[in-house]
Amino acid sequence: MSGGGSNSAANEATRQEQARQAAIKNTQGRVNQVFDSPERATDIADYVGALREYYGEDLNRQKATNDRELKFSLARGGLIGGSTQNDQQAEQGRVYSRGLLDIDRKALGAGAELEAADQDARARLISLATSGLDATTAASQASAAMRTNLQAGQSASRAQGIGDIFASLKPVIDNSRDAAQRRRANADAGFGLYGGG
Repeated sequence: MSGGGSNSAANEATRQEQARQAAIKNTQGRVNQVFDSPERATDIADYVGALREYYGEDLNRQKATNDRELKFSLARGGLIGGSTQNDQQAEQGRVYSRGLLDIDRKALGAGAELEAADQDARARLISLATSGLDATTAASQASAAMRTNLQAGQSASRAQGIGDIFASLKPVIDNSRDAAQRRRANADAGFGLYGGG
């Protein structure tokens, strides 16, 4: 008779363990279902696209400013229409093209970082499932983690921006501005081209 009681306790323990394992599997399945949803892939693609657009607008703004500064710089130096203008415009085109590639790299990198943050959250929630986290709470926390990851990614990406893409062209513009100021200062001081006062 005592053998039947221990057998019954063993059966009950087995049944409870099987129920616990089924609950863990169910919770982990719900977590995976949330993270693997096609909507999340769309969210990430939209995020990458929005960053490309945001960074592209910044690049185009920088290009417009640099175009204007370069035009004035060349005019100050009497270099409009010459080979210097052609060289500077060609270099500006190369810098702009590199900027477009950099934008694409940064946007794709931000998308990869978002995916990595999602995978970290997924792993944490799957681990918590073994500690008794229920499927409904896990799914809710998975959705919340994805929203938080997206918001954090947007904030960080916009704060970082693309930097000054045209910085390498600034010395030409600055040198032209400095030369114009020196010429103006010399004229104001009464120094002519041939050193007369």
